[in-house]
This record gives sequence, structure tokens and C-alpha cells, in this order.
Amino acid sequence: MRVFRRLWPWFLLLVTAVIILFFVLRRDTQAAYGTAVALCPGPDLYGYTCDSGTAFAYIDATTDTRLYSDDGITTLELPFAFTFYGTTYTQIQASSNGNLQLGNSNGYFGNSCLNEGPVVGMGDMIAPFWDDLDLTSFGFLEYDVVGEAPDRIFVLEWDDVPRFGEPDDRVTFAVQLFEDSQDILFLYEDVTMLEGNNGSSATIGIQSEAQGLALQFGCNQPVVADASRVRFTEPEKANADIGLETAVRPTNVSPPIYAKGDIADLLDQMNLRGSAALPDMHGRWLNQSTPRTARWQWLDLTGDGQDDLVLLRSSTTQNPYLTDLTIITVDEAGQHILLYYQPLSSRSQPISRPEIAATGDLTQDNLPDTVLHDEVSGQSFVVTAHEGVVNLHPLPHTCHGSLGIMDANKDGLPEIVRDGCEGVNGRLLTQWNGTRFTDLP
Repeated sequence: MRVFRRLWPWFLLLVTAVIILFFVLRRDTQAAYGTAVALCPGPDLYGYTCDSGTAFAYIDATTDTRLYSDDGITTLELPFAFTFYGTTYTQIQASSNGNLQLGNSNGYFGNSCLNEGPVVGMGDMIAPFWDDLDLTSFGFLEYDVVGEAPDRIFVLEWDDVPRFGEPDDRVTFAVQLFEDSQDILFLYEDVTMLEGNNGSSATIGIQSEAQGLALQFGCNQPVVADASRVRFTEPEKANADIGLETAVRPTNVSPPIYAKGDIADLLDQMNLRGSAALPDMHGRWLNQSTPRTARWQWLDLTGDGQDDLVLLRSSTTQNPYLTDLTIITVDEAGQHILLYYQPLSSRSQPISRPEIAATGDLTQDNLPDTVLHDEVSGQSFVVTAHEGVVNLHPLPHTCHGSLGIMDANKDGLPEIVRDGCEGVNGRLLTQWNGTRFTDLP
């Protein structure tokens, strides 16, 4: 007992030291790692923080990805391994809609905020300006690598890209990924727009869907300005409880079809009023500041016993980017839904005045196929549908004469017969060979 009394003060001192050490270490850990879902400046649970990053220069990328589409995705190999939320990647998926994804490939246009958690379906995402952007006719998504190992910088730039439906309202911004530090830098060259000014229609931040983490700088708020920067810093000592052992590779999944803009309005009206809504919508398109005219035909493309709407829209020869093809079908619940949408003009081939030129069973599947022809360019397309999947086939050669479907060579199979074709003497016969349309000798 006497020994215990002598040791008691030392025992109390030891217990006190342990308690103090516990709270000190706990406070240090809490300082290094924040909550799973955080707002800038952070940190989040992994340890990412964000600041202004004003010391870094804007780098113009020069290599064109040739992603000329709306809601499109392209895969790019990284020049160095990059660790994001504890997972190491060797490639990225870049979206036309102002974000890049790692181990995921989702071109969805409708941005969502990250302040309540990572957005489902977007995977590991770096979002400098997630907005509804459109690369079909204007702007470029470009990349480059600058510097020497181990100090290289991978640059991805959205250069003069318009928002969907607003070709004159464009933004220029970039992402830089740093090999040495593994930091992420957002750079804004020109984000002052007529609408959606300075990020007021965009999500800006990072997330890991699989690990439930997100760090948001802004969402649908004007939080960025021309020549501004936002840096996301990789922690010196990341949270060891976070991270996947191997890099995730995206699966090849066909992207869903999204109805938006006036096509979404058309679907709403058709579901309220049926096909009677179509002439009224056509009148609205004709009275827009840039008018659009429409031509349509009802055909049972899918073979389900119900007619589908084949809709062609175009504007003036000065605005070929407004030429598009829309196919609307009816689902099992009786609702009109979007089956197919495709702008018809490319950057190298404007399509100004397409017409539905002929219909017939060209692919011999007991379903009607539709031939579209633009007299201005001479370009023709065939619309086919197989097991509910629509495909658009550009035909070889441009032709400015008559067009029809018949068995011209008496082989028992239908051909597309065209006259006035460039580089061809006389009549041109084009036939389906089981996989594509080819010209007959």
C-alpha cells in the first residue's frame, strides 16, 4: 500500500499525458482531414484543399481531340500516372460538357451540385466548368503536354465552346494536371457570357462517387472570373483509409439519348396533346429570331405496330448547324420518347435543306428505311432501325439529280438509284451488303 501511494502521483501524470496526447493527435488529424463532402477551401476527408492558384500561367493547348459533338466523350492517354482520391489512373475521359472523368464515361449535360454528395453516375470527376456545352459546330477540345519528366503538366482546354442552343455565347477554360505534385488547377481565360455568367450555370469542383467524397468550389453561382484560377492541392499525407488499389477502366456502354431544348418541349407537348402539337411547334420554330422549318413523316421504323415520327429541321444556308434529325417513338406506357437525335451538318459538310426523298425496305428486314437527300450539298443519308437501334448511314458520292428506290439491275434486291453524281457517268446504284451501303459497279 505504501508503494502504491508513492507511485500514485506518477500514475496520474502518465494517464494525464496519454489523455493530452490523444486529444492533440485527434485535433491534428481533424485539422488535416475534413468531412467527406466539403466546400472550398476544405479540406475534405481525403485531404484535398483549394485556393486561388493565381501564380500559375494559362497554357494554350494545341492538339485537337476532334470531339465535334454534343454530350460527347473522348478517351485520352495520360503522359504520366496521376493519382486522384487515392486511385492511380493512366487515362482520362474528357467530356464536351466541361468535365473530365477517371474510370467513368458519362456525357450527361445537366450539372448537379456537389454540396450534398457526389453526383451519381459521374464517377471520379474533375469539373472545371460542368455545363451544357456543345462542340458540334463551334469550339475545340484540345490537349497538350508541356515540360520534362518528372515535372510535366498535362493540359486540357475547352477553347471557345458555346453553350447548347447559344452559338454566340462561348467560354474558354482549361485544366492542368501536375506530374510532380499531383495537383489540379482550373484556369478561366474567358467565362463572361450573356447568360450563365462566370459559372452561374456550372458546377465547379471534384468528386469520387465510389468513395462518397466531394469538394465543391461553386455551383450555379458566379464564382469565377476571366483570368481567375482555382487550385486543388494533393495533401502531403493523404488519408490512408481512402483509395482504391488499382486504376479503374471505363466500360464501353452506349450513352443514353437526352432530350433537351425545344425537342424536350416538343415531347412535353406531344404527351399532352398528341400529334396535334407538331404543327403548333413548327409555327413556333418558324417565328424564332433564327427561323427553322420542319418536314416530317410517320413510319413504323421499329416494327412495333405504331408509327414513329421522323422529323427533319433546317434553317437558312447561313445556319447549317441548325439542321438536325429527330426520331420520336412511343414507349410501352404510351408516352412519346426520344429514340434518336443527330445534327446532320458536320464542320466539313454543311447540310442545308434535307428532304425525305424515298422510303423502302433496303436492308431486307421487313422494316421501312428512309432516304434523306440534301439538294444543296448533294449529300444523301439512309436511316435504318434494327431491334430498336437507329443508325444513320451517309451514302458515298454527292448527287444532284433524281433519286428513287427500285430493283434497277433485276437482281431481286432494291437499290438506291441516283442521277447527276459527282465523278460518275450516268446512273449510280447503291445497295445494302449486310453491313453498309456500297455502290454497285
